[in-house]
Amino acid sequence: MGYEICKRCGRMFKKGGKIYYCEDCFEKNAKEYELIIKYIRKYPESMVIDIIIETGVSLKGIDCLVEDGSLSYVEDKLVPKDKDKDSESKDKMSIKKGRFHLRR
Repeated sequence: MGYEICKRCGRMFKKGGKIYYCEDCFEKNAKEYELIIKYIRKYPESMVIDIIIETGVSLKGIDCLVEDGSLSYVEDKLVPKDKDKDSESKDKMSIKKGRFHLRR
């Protein structure tokens, strides 16, 4: 059995299987995942900043879950409002809200 460095806190731990986190961070990821899932189910159009503010989960915690494949980002996209209107309206853009996708 070898050792691994925790991807979240940087501590060394005994590696067991495909686990990339120490026991403490593994449990923390599981708790934060549950918080995020509950929030996303309640507010499916929420953005990353909303989730960070409302759940208290850090961006680093979210990124760890994305790297693991538990969550995935959907990029915000700029969408032209009306192509047929005058040139002034062609320059205006609206932002389509991004959201998370749950992987099962």
